[in-house]
Amino acid sequence: MYVGAYHSTNQSDPDVHHIYDDCPSGQQIPAGNRRDGTGGWRICEHCNVR
Repeated sequence: MYVGAYHSTNQSDPDVHHIYDDCPSGQQIPAGNRRDGTGGWRICEHCNVR
């Protein structure tokens, strides 16, 4: 389901943002590292192919 842009604040994570709550890589972001918005990053490949 589309939830709007979010990204990880962890510097070791890929520099991408996500837009779906069921994105496999987006689901791995711990709640404490998840922020709303794109963070200025490109969309992740999983979210982009949908």
